[in-house]
Amino acid sequence: MIILQLALYCALFTLMVKAGVGNNALNGLYFYPKPVQEKVYELVRRDRD
Repeated sequence: MIILQLALYCALFTLMVKAGVGNNALNGLYFYPKPVQEKVYELVRRDRD
């Protein structure tokens, strides 16, 4: 029974994260500190140029 509950909790957590982030990984940066966010945005801009 415990294994089933753990599997359900993991699935629920995964679905909640997927719903929050969507199809764009940059949406998940909300949970990281500001310096990390700025560095990632800088790298993304450099890759697109």
